[in-house]
This record gives sequence, structure tokens and C-alpha cells, in this order.
Amino acid sequence: MGSMLFLKLLVVVLGYFFGVYFFSRGFLLTRHALLHKSSCYDVQYPVSSSSPSGCWVKSKYKRAILLVVDALRYDFVASPKHSKKIYHNKFSLVNELLSKKPSNSMLFKFIADPPTTTLQRLKSLTTGSLPTFVDAGTNFAGTAIEEDNLIDQMINQGRKITFMGDDTWMALFPNHFNKSYPFPSFDVKDLHTVDDGILAHLYDELRSNSWDLLIAHFLGVDHCGHKYGPNHPEMSKKLHQMDIVIRIIRNVTKVMPDDTILFVFGDHGMTQNGDHGGDSDEELSAALFAYSPQRLHFEKENVQRVAAQLNLVPTLALLLDIPVPFSNLGALIPELFPDREDRTQAARVNVYQVIRYTETYLRNFHDSVLTERFSSLLKIFNNLEADELTVEKSLDIVHKVNSIFLDSWAKFHLGWMTLGIVTILETIVSSLVMVRFPDRAESGRLLFLKSLHFALFFWAVLARNESIPPVIGITLSIELTMHLHCLVGKLFTAVDNIRTMDWISLFFMFLHAISVFSNSYIVNEDAVVRYIVQAFFIMFFISTVRKYLAKQCGLHRFHCKTRKLTLFEWSKKNDYLNLTAFVTAGMVIIRCGVWYRRCREELVKCTMSLFLLPFGSLLDRNDKIIRMLVSCVSVWIIYIIPKRYLQDNGHLDGDSRLLVLVCKFCSKLITWSLMASWAYSWLAEEVPKMMENGLPLFFPRCCYAGFVLFFMFYLYDPLFTYTNVVDRGAKLVSVNVHFPIHSLHAYVKKNWKTFLTNSPTNQGKLVFVHGFKTALSGSLVAFIWNFTLILTLLLGDGTSFSMVCLLLISVILLRLNKEEHSVLPIIIFMVELCFHFFYAFGHQPTFAAIPWDAAFVGVPGNFKYLWLQTLLVMLNISASFVFVVLFLPMVVFTRDEHSAAQVTATDAQSRNCSMRIFTCNVLFLTVLGTKLFFCVLACALHRRHLMVWKIFAPKFIFESGLFFVTSVFMLIQFILLLRLQSRFCFFLQANKRYFSQDND
Repeated sequence: MGSMLFLKLLVVVLGYFFGVYFFSRGFLLTRHALLHKSSCYDVQYPVSSSSPSGCWVKSKYKRAILLVVDALRYDFVASPKHSKKIYHNKFSLVNELLSKKPSNSMLFKFIADPPTTTLQRLKSLTTGSLPTFVDAGTNFAGTAIEEDNLIDQMINQGRKITFMGDDTWMALFPNHFNKSYPFPSFDVKDLHTVDDGILAHLYDELRSNSWDLLIAHFLGVDHCGHKYGPNHPEMSKKLHQMDIVIRIIRNVTKVMPDDTILFVFGDHGMTQNGDHGGDSDEELSAALFAYSPQRLHFEKENVQRVAAQLNLVPTLALLLDIPVPFSNLGALIPELFPDREDRTQAARVNVYQVIRYTETYLRNFHDSVLTERFSSLLKIFNNLEADELTVEKSLDIVHKVNSIFLDSWAKFHLGWMTLGIVTILETIVSSLVMVRFPDRAESGRLLFLKSLHFALFFWAVLARNESIPPVIGITLSIELTMHLHCLVGKLFTAVDNIRTMDWISLFFMFLHAISVFSNSYIVNEDAVVRYIVQAFFIMFFISTVRKYLAKQCGLHRFHCKTRKLTLFEWSKKNDYLNLTAFVTAGMVIIRCGVWYRRCREELVKCTMSLFLLPFGSLLDRNDKIIRMLVSCVSVWIIYIIPKRYLQDNGHLDGDSRLLVLVCKFCSKLITWSLMASWAYSWLAEEVPKMMENGLPLFFPRCCYAGFVLFFMFYLYDPLFTYTNVVDRGAKLVSVNVHFPIHSLHAYVKKNWKTFLTNSPTNQGKLVFVHGFKTALSGSLVAFIWNFTLILTLLLGDGTSFSMVCLLLISVILLRLNKEEHSVLPIIIFMVELCFHFFYAFGHQPTFAAIPWDAAFVGVPGNFKYLWLQTLLVMLNISASFVFVVLFLPMVVFTRDEHSAAQVTATDAQSRNCSMRIFTCNVLFLTVLGTKLFFCVLACALHRRHLMVWKIFAPKFIFESGLFFVTSVFMLIQFILLLRLQSRFCFFLQANKRYFSQDND
């Protein structure tokens, strides 16, 4: 039975996965890449009667230095003179050169294209192509660039390249550099390794003649932003260090020939929190500073200008006289070509190169819509004479081509999107059928159809054809029709059985689900969810009061026919006071989530809480002390609450049992290691040299080791229930072994005197069964106890109190669950809790808010297995969902423990419990899937919305990712529960002699 239920749960999960995959395939399209390479013979200069003196144009420079300062925001360089901000006015040499040598230097506002992640920026800065939205997901999975690029062109022309700095370049351009000094770049807490490594080699390489292109990629500014934010003294030190680097280069170039040009630029900017990845002005605005010993331009004064990052590619290529990369869509920067004739020739070459790419693209991919859009522009270009191609006209054509391609690469495949939407809808409907008609869900016809269309889905995935096989739509339509017919046929009967609380809960669920159609509601979703959760508490309170009053009257209505029981009478009872206290506490705890609201760009008046700021960025010592005290107390509470539950129910009494000893040891090890890890990181902020030893990694690894040790013993025998037999001269009275757990416990508790006096010989045994009443729930709490400590470690010290809030809300939920509310409101309430604490743990559905710090908790920055770091980041983001999913079976267990129902067979008991947990799991996925369904509908409807890539698409990606992690942990949860049930049945059988009626 258990294995069949697991397969059915797996079928539900796969249905959602396929739906999300199909929708993503139509919604998150990537552009087609052309692998053609440019050469000196491609553009034979049709723009001039004279032959070019170089490859494409006359070379102005022989050598170039690219100084990449990661996350160099524009205002870090172009600062107001009298600004008192800590990151302003640190580039004194740049300002000096701009004022004293305006003809030799220029400063540009260097605009990046989103996504502003380093890997995508480097690809764009070397190929001249436009990244797509979905490319942000590969930021840390760099593979070699196959498209034509500046590095390949330099090598093809026999030029030599020296590189030093961020080792991401080595993944993008393997075996491309004549000399290379790469340094690990992934550890965002390391501010100095990369920068100091570059400085150790930079001076010698500058004075060497062994290079034509020197690339130095500094990471200190970016890492400082991630660790401290820009408003920190460390940022001031880093920016001053970069100014010194520029000064070194300038001093060296003084004694070099005038054929060298220096570019200092950032690949992106950063927010006020030090994050990047999105498309806010602060993230898109980087700085570009150009300097050369020879004259750069003939402007009387150095005017600060704006340039797109794409424009660096054709500019650098034409300045060095190498072919512009084939896929380039950038326009040259005309100010860097002071000679009018050279500028005109370079602009004409640029436009011919872009038109050549356009025509090749249209021939290869046969896009009729794109061909039509380009037809008028190509016609205008082809009708122009060479002399009519002025610089302005050439650059205007390049900009128009760029704009058309950018729009076309946002094209959607409506067929795949529709298939994904219908697949998710069919999965929701089939899940309802499984819950409403469990016997029908096991029918051979349904299983056959599921197997058939899953096989077709796998075929579609592996084939990767643009067209959708018609048979998939046919089978999916048949199955959806069958399920709808089944549900509609029983609709009116089901409506009569739905309670008022169910209707209200469904209203809240759909209210939250449809809010994703509004970008304003997505931005403020944390407030929406907070009000919904608080409304649930009020609803539970009112429902409980109504039930109590109806029970006192012996009726099912609020008022009694014979007498009226007032609310005042009931308020004198302890039950009322307890319930009121729990509901009030729950609403206050939910309100505390406001303290952990992470700001995003759209929240203009938002102020970040001191609990979410990097600890090192707190300049007030009192703030640091408050945060340390709150974190330590919170961890201790997280340790105490589950431990108290296990102790009160007798699960930790058996010190002779190895599992109990391991659980106690591991929980203490994780707790103390967790606190030691945070304490050490706090001290390291005061003494930076403390970070150089291995202790920052040692303590988190102790936490991981403690959990792994506990989990190994838990898998072997997860049961925290055991017997203690004492010779007391009395026989234990017979209890049917086939009773459910709660019935056995209730029977023993009621008849304990009989157990001691029943035997006339007074020679029996007294049997203590520790943790018998909460056999299943206790074992689950023990697992949650240790895993919650790991989640707290990953979330960080700032949000530890928020984890305490989630734990307390779970306790309150168990108290409310005793009131025998319908299971549907409880499930919807738990889903809303997931979303509330997603925000209360300091998250937002934006790329800039991804907690990259979690990837380095116990893991070094140069760790080669990125899947582990990805797992840590995903666990951080989905911590609330993982906790609630693991906690979900407690809804069933606590009801069993307070119920008086009996079952006559162990198999039937196991089947009943497994079935109810399966039902809760499927309902949970259905509620979550309904939100996912409306989310994909919103993305499909708003695919041309101005905010589609800024708000709707990130929301869809986060929603899908959270659903994926939730589903995986739900499968793990169900496997653990099946293992737990099998071990409990084995325990009953092993101790059958103590419960047998035939025992003498």
C-alpha cells in the first residue's frame, strides 16, 4: 500500500514538473547562436575606393590594458566633490587626469544589459552579443564561449594575451592566454586573495613586452559589496586601492610608447545592499575610464558621456585593427576616434559587419516575422551609396538592428506555453480526483493514461523539437476531460459537505493566487500574505467558539433553542483563555515578520532591518551586541522546544538506546558548533586575520557531520519508542496488538491498576512503553529538530529569531489542530505560512536578493563541486517550505493521538495513516500548484508587459524553484514516514508477548 501511494505521489510531482518545463520552454527562450568567425577578408571595405592600410581599418594602438574592477558603480568614480559618502571621491588620479589632461582621458557612464551577473557581462563584453533573461541561471556554471569573440580574434591575428585575476575567464577561454595568473573567485567573503594576487604580478607584467593585450580582473570591490555593502570603511579602502593600481599603470605607461590605451571599467554596478543581478539603475550603471598617452579626442573639455557595454567590443577591435567578432551588435564609441576620416571608416565597417550578421541570421533561421521587420531597414541600407553612410547614419542603423534583435529574442512559443499551462491544470484536477475518489485513482485506465502521456512527455523532452507532437495534446485533452467529468458529476454532492471554514479558506487561497496578476501585489506580497495568515487565526478562533457554544447546547447552530449560552459564560473557562492566548500570540508572532522585510528596488521608502544587513556592515557596536544576543537566545530556544516535547513524551528516557544517545549528542554538537561558528565570524570582523585559518569552515562542518551521523542512525532505526520490563510480580493485562497507537495508550492508561493486580500469582512483569502515545510524531520531531538547526545555520544569525517564530507558530498550529477543524483550512494555512516565512527569512523573488553567502557555509570558495553550493543556496531560499513540508504529517499524528477511533488490523491501521498523510501531501501540492498555475497564467498574459522581466518572470522562476524543492522534500518525507511505520509495526510484533491476551 505504501509503495503504491508513493508512486501516486511521484506521478503528481512529475505532472507539475513537466508542466513547468513545457511552459519554461516557451516562455524563457534563449537566442540562436551563430558560430561563424570574422576574418580580415570578410569586409573588403566597400565603403571606400581606397584599400585599408590594416586588416579592416588603420590601427591606432598596438597594445591595450583592460582593468576590470568588478561592480565598479558609476558614482564610485564620478562623485560629487563635496559628498561625504564613504565610497565617494576615492579615485583622485582619475579626477586629476580628467581635469588636467582632458584630451588624453575620458569617463563614460557604462550601461550594462540585464542580467547584471558577472559571467553574462563577460560574455557580452567579449562577443558583443546580447544576453537573454534565462542566462542569469548559468552565472556560476561557466563553459567555454563558442561564439566569435575578441580573445579568439586577438589569437588569430598572432597577438599575445596576458591575464590575471578572476578565474571565470579561464572557464570561458581555456588555453587562450599566453600567460595567466588565475585566482579563485567564488568566495564572496574573501576580499583580498584575487586583488593581492594580481598586484603581485601586475608591475612586472606591465614592464614586459610579452603581451599585446593585458587583462586584470579585480574582485575586491564586488566582494566587499556582498559582504559589507557599499557604506562601509572596507569599501573605501578597496576603492582607494584601485586608484593606486591605476596610478601604477599610468606611471609605467609614461615610459612606454604612445601606442598603448588603458580601459578601466566595471562589468556592472551594485545596489545599496551590495547585491546585483537585476536591472535597477544602480546595477546597470558602471563606469568606463579611458586613458592614453596620445590624444584621445579633440574636445575642449572632457564631457562625461554614456556608452553601452556592447559598444566596447567594436571599439576595441577597430582601435587594435582586428576583425570585429561576427555576432557583435554593438556600435563603436565615436569619441575615441578623433580623426574624422578614421571615424567615418570605422563607423562604416561597423555597420557592414552588423548587416552581414543580420543577413546571415535570417538565412539560417528562416524567421518570417523577423525577416519582415528587417526588410524595410535592409532596403534602406542597400539603397544607400557609400558616401551617404555618415557616422551618424551608420550608428543609427546599428542601433535599430540592435533594437529589433532585442525584441525578437523576447519572442515566445505560445504552443509550448499553452501545453505547460494545460499540463499543470490537468495535474491539479487529477490530484483532486485522487483525493476525492481514492479507489478510482487506482483504476487501471487512469494508470494506463498516466503512463502513456508521461512516455509522450519524455519523448517531447528528449526530442527537443520546436513543434509539439499532436498526440500529446490529444491524450492530455482526453485525460483532462475524464477527470473533469468525474469531478463535475459529484460536484453538487461535494458542495453540501463543504463547511463554511472551507469556503473561506478557498477564498483566501484564490485571493492570494490571483494577486500575481498585479505587479504591485507581487512587490508587496509579504504584506498580503501577512494579512491572510492573521485572518486565518481570527477564523480559527471564531470557528472554535461557535463549535463550543453549539456543543454546550447540544445543537449544530450558534444559538441554543432551550437556553442561550453567552460568550461571557464561556470566557470564564480555561479553554477560552488558552485559545485566546494562542491566537493572540500567533498574530503577534506573524506581525514580527515585518522586522525581516528585505528591500527591493520598487519599495522606495523601505529601510533594511539591522538583522538582514551583513554583520560586518553594522557600524554601531550596540546594534552588533543586540544582534548577537538575539541570535544566541534564538538558537537556544530552537534547541529547547523540540527537546522539551521529546522529553515530556518519554522519547529521550532510554539512555541505553544508541539512537537516543546519538540524537542527544548530535543535537548538542550542532547547536554548540552553530553558535561557535557565528561567534567566530563576529570576532573575525574585529580581527580579520582570524579568517585566515580553517576555523570558519570547521564549525559549520561539525554541524554537517553531526546531522549526517544522526541521519545514518535514524535511517537504520527511526523509532524513539522502546520498552522497559520490570519484575513486579504482576502480569500486564492483555491489550490487542492490532489497536492503533493512541488506542493502546489510552487503554493502558485507563486500566493501569488492573495491570498490577490481575495475576493471582503476583509473578508477572510490569512493562513500561516509553513514547508509546507519540511513537510516530516523536520520531518525526527528532528528525525536524536536527534538520531545523541546519536550516538555521544556512539562514544566518540575523534570521534566527524568525526561525523561532516559525517553530512557535507550528506549536500553535498543533493546538488549533486539536479543535478538529477541517483539514483543508489547515493545509491552506500551512501553505500561506510557507510564503509568509519565505519573506520573514529575508528573501525576495528577485535575482539581486539571492543569498549567495549560504554557498560558503562550511564550503571553501574554490570548491569544485558546485552542486553542493547550489543545494545550500536552494535550502536557504526554500527553508520555510522545507520545514513546513517536513512538519505536515504532524497534522495527522496529533489528530490520531487525541482521537478514540480503533482499527482492527495493523495493516488497516498503517493503510489508514498512510492514506491520510498522502491526502494531506496531495492537498498541499494542489494548493501550491494552484498558485503556480495562476503564476504561469500571469506570465503568459503579461508577456508583453513592461515589467515582465523585472517582476513577473523572476516571480515565476522563484515560484517554480520553490515548488521543485518542496516536491523533492515531500517525497523524502513520505519515504521516511513509510520507513517509520514499518519499524513501528516491527516494534509491535517484537513486543507482542507483552500485549497478547494469551500471555501467562
